[in-house]
Amino acid sequence: MSGMGAEERGDLVEALLPDAAGLVVAVREETREQITARLRGLSRHELEVVAVVLAAIADPDRGLREAFGWINFDEHGAPLKYPSKATRTVREVPSTAVPHTRGRSGIDEVAVERALHGERQPLNERERALGVDRGIRRGMTYDDVAERLGMTRGAVMQAWDRAKRKARVEGRHVPKEQVGEISAVA
Repeated sequence: MSGMGAEERGDLVEALLPDAAGLVVAVREETREQITARLRGLSRHELEVVAVVLAAIADPDRGLREAFGWINFDEHGAPLKYPSKATRTVREVPSTAVPHTRGRSGIDEVAVERALHGERQPLNERERALGVDRGIRRGMTYDDVAERLGMTRGAVMQAWDRAKRKARVEGRHVPKEQVGEISAVA
């Protein structure tokens, strides 16, 4: 939007206001598939504009309980219990948010992704197993996965064998070739 003049930005925002407003209603009343279909109809640039329009609509001084009051469940479907003295506002969330936390599964997927991208992260056993599965499926070598997850090559190979067995039992795809051994492919 920075390359546009004020009038062009205004016209674009005005044109996308119905999409933004429709998304506000859709999130509360439509299925995930319907929402996905709405979003697929927008280009990346239009999605960015819709995000800006939605942010402009939101009142940053509104209490979290009020702002998200229509959400009565967490990402696992469990009922939410807002503290009776919840007084934080939307404005306060970015300054108090924890960068990432482990969910019910005990797996911090953000930490796993960061580790696979070369950032040192403390990982538990389940996170390392997930990291091995994802890394090898992405074509990383056993040695690269081992280095990034703080494991030995043998441990990575053993974890990959377990991941393949589990995937087969669950009916998920398992690559036919040892993708962890593919290297120097141009």
